[in-house]
Amino acid sequence: MLRADITFSALGEQAEQRVRLAVQLLAAYRIRAKVRPWDGTRCDLLVTDLSDAYGRRTHDLARTRGTPVLAFGVDGDAAGNGIGIAPDNSLAPTLAQSMRELLAPDARDDEPDAQADAMPALCRLAAADFRGLGVDATSNGRIVRIRPEEGRVYAPTLSDLLSAVDTFCSADWSLARNDADGRPREDGASRSLEAFLLQAAFAARDALPRFPEGRYRLSDWPDVGSAPERVDSLKIARQLLDGSASAGELVAACRVEAADVNATLWAYAAANLLDMPDAMPREEPPPQTARPFSGIMARIAQRFGLGRA
Repeated sequence: MLRADITFSALGEQAEQRVRLAVQLLAAYRIRAKVRPWDGTRCDLLVTDLSDAYGRRTHDLARTRGTPVLAFGVDGDAAGNGIGIAPDNSLAPTLAQSMRELLAPDARDDEPDAQADAMPALCRLAAADFRGLGVDATSNGRIVRIRPEEGRVYAPTLSDLLSAVDTFCSADWSLARNDADGRPREDGASRSLEAFLLQAAFAARDALPRFPEGRYRLSDWPDVGSAPERVDSLKIARQLLDGSASAGELVAACRVEAADVNATLWAYAAANLLDMPDAMPREEPPPQTARPFSGIMARIAQRFGLGRA
């Protein structure tokens, strides 16, 4: 088990919270790390924002000592030679992977405890490497094909889909990008991507890491037609379409449990429906015009006060 002392400087509140969560996730890479604010003493890794003058000063001192740096606020061309680049909207799993690469650059990728696949599959799908892209997920001989551009998930059989729902938040799934267009010809079962991800998230609700702090907004209504039991997730969707909100605000406004909000946010992020906080406008835009429910979902929406004029 590798031990690491990680410091940070010049980070905003949201970035600091994501960094702290990423440090916790390093245990999946057999790295036992602690995190603290930079105080000028030596450390194993500095996380800082190079768009800030203080961040640049701490970076310069760290580099004179040969300390690796994970930097926000810098162009990707600056990566290399002990410097890693963190896009401003990076979620904790992505940050954890970057930290691991800087702390243990010679670690073998085929070591089970030292690969990115140690993260929950649903959380990895929400990270920048896969969010919004076509992905093939495999585990124990089963395969499901995530196609966000269609809003669908495909599998060879219905049994494969149902099995994937129960296990998709485990670390056993491997993810690989696949940008091929159209429905895979060999797949005979499909369903709404949002319904699949919501049911998968709630199947492991208490095992998911805490979603990064921030204020979020939905870009479109989720299609939960094949998961009508997720009424609380529809309440959360309605709130996030009316305006941006934090997890705590969603708990109070929707009167749902914090664990349900956490699972819903992970599912919406994995479905590429959730706007990340750093990309959100400073002023609230007018509420979006949501497409109406139909059929059974219209009756469910009316029953729980989610109907729209």
